[in-house]
Amino acid sequence: MSTTPSAHTHPTHGEVGYLQIPTTDLNRSIAFYHAVLGWNGDAAWAGFEGPGIIGQWVTDRAPAPEAGPVLWIVVDRIHAALDRAATHGGTVVERPTDDQGDRLLATVRDPSGNTLGLVQPLRPARPQPLLTVRDVEAASAWYQRLFGFQSDHGGPEYERLLSRGELVLQLHRWDVEHHHGEVLGSPDGPVGNGAALWIEVDDLDAVVTRAAELGATVELGGAPVRNPPDGEPGGPAHRELWLRDLDGYLVVAASPDFESPLV
Repeated sequence: MSTTPSAHTHPTHGEVGYLQIPTTDLNRSIAFYHAVLGWNGDAAWAGFEGPGIIGQWVTDRAPAPEAGPVLWIVVDRIHAALDRAATHGGTVVERPTDDQGDRLLATVRDPSGNTLGLVQPLRPARPQPLLTVRDVEAASAWYQRLFGFQSDHGGPEYERLLSRGELVLQLHRWDVEHHHGEVLGSPDGPVGNGAALWIEVDDLDAVVTRAAELGATVELGGAPVRNPPDGEPGGPAHRELWLRDLDGYLVVAASPDFESPLV
């Protein structure tokens, strides 16, 4: 792996162009920074490459646990990053704290003792719906096939389904209480009365094809419908496919807003 700036877009004036990090154990540093930040290291050159940065681990400079500048690095999930830091030879110095409601901040030390800051920008609240189902594994396979979700848990009792790394749906077996008892309801009652699971997709036509392959029951005439109806202005101006999943829950696959404008 090349670690010379010529292999990348030339940095602009004032931008960090190259970074040297002291290390007392190159291989541990490579493993740590890859696990926590996703940086790729090269033991032959003692170099690394991350988003917007290249650099090198050096052994002729002492680590800086208490003095000098602190490098603050953005992470997607700060608690997961701290867990990976602790399991790859690092030390958690400060647990996450809220910084004016905009971000979470935490500090760690890498295996050589260098202090690093971790930053997670805070995002708006995100729904993470949970459905109780008869067969978790069958329901998981159905949603994975229809929408391209990925399993993040697996097993017959509980499932987490991701889309592009984000949790979008949880599945829970009816007859497994776990810590919540019967608060999720009873399989003898009506399923999903008054509720619909709404999922926006980039390619609704592909979902229509996969729904047919799965033999899914499609409501509202068996084909996508425009919202608002054809010829009416306003609204999201998109198409919707209303269908039932394996347990009878109403699922609406919707194309992006304004995908179906008036013509």
